[in-house]
Parts: sequence; structure tokens; C-alpha cells
Amino acid sequence: MKKITFTLTLAAVITGGFLGANYLNNGQANADNVITLEAHANFIDDFSDKKKLVGATDNVFLGKVVEQAGTKSLDGGPETQFTVEVITNVKGKLSGQVLVNQQGGYQENSEGQTELLLIEDDQLLVPGETYLFATRYLESENWHTVVPAFGDIKIDSEAKRSDLMKAFKEAYKNEVVPGDLKDKK
Repeated sequence: MKKITFTLTLAAVITGGFLGANYLNNGQANADNVITLEAHANFIDDFSDKKKLVGATDNVFLGKVVEQAGTKSLDGGPETQFTVEVITNVKGKLSGQVLVNQQGGYQENSEGQTELLLIEDDQLLVPGETYLFATRYLESENWHTVVPAFGDIKIDSEAKRSDLMKAFKEAYKNEVVPGDLKDKK
């Protein structure tokens, strides 16, 4: 297997270093003949802990994905942008439609094949679906980048929505800002 290393740009990388990533071509093609690449992130903290996730982000909110709005590569890997309608905030004061950036997406390799890069197997957002988002704001692009694997939780029932909102509101009350970000907040 061919191994490739690069650093992904995330709003927090610019402002304090959220993660770096290594990815390798696992050679798997799906039905559309798209090669899937796996990427693994080197997080600055344990973001499975909601208090640390909330503490490391600028905004936590419930939102519905309206549409894919674009793709861009800031530092070697694809990033995909989506227009999201903000439903309610847990942390921050977002309203209306915002641009949400997700690391990963489709790219063409040097052989002309289409590749799908997913960070920590974090599937691309789906228009029409509602998610709980944990994001960092990147002013230069005017977008909110989700934390891979932990910052875009799909809401598939009212019970899940209620449970997540309760858990994240509690986490916000007790947020823990990672040491690498304390001076940048």
C-alpha cells in the first residue's frame, strides 16, 4: 500500500493545532468506481469527552444541511463546504444560514481516478439531514469547520435530539479548554 502523509488545515490548526492526519490508499473502490482513502487524525485532546470537545470549539449548534456549497483544498487534502440552516445554539450565537466546512471529500488522483478522502471514517454530510455540529470558525474563509468524527452527529430521532441537546448543554456548563488553545480563546 502506498502511504502518503500530509497535514490537514482545520480552523484550529491555524489558531492552535487541532490535528494532523496521515492517510493511506486502501485500494477499495465502491460501486461508482471511487477509491476510498482512510485518514487518521492526531487530535490534541480526547474529543470523545463532550466537555473537551465543547471547550475546543467556537460554536456548538443544531443545524439542517441545505446543500453542498463547494469544495476547496487548503493544505493538500479536499475539504467540502455545506450551507447549513442553524436551528438552535448550544454555544455561540449563530443564526440563519452558515457555511460549514468538513475536512474530506472527493479529489482526482494523478491517474485520473476519483478518490473519496474520509477523516476517521467521518462520512460526508447529507443535504436534508439534521446534525449537532461542534465547529471552529475560520475567519479567512468565513466558514465553520467541524471537528472530524466528533463534531457532526447525525440526528435521526427526536429522542436522540433531546438527549444530545441535554448532554451538550451540560458539557458547555462544564467545558474544558485544551491547554494548546487556552491562550487563543
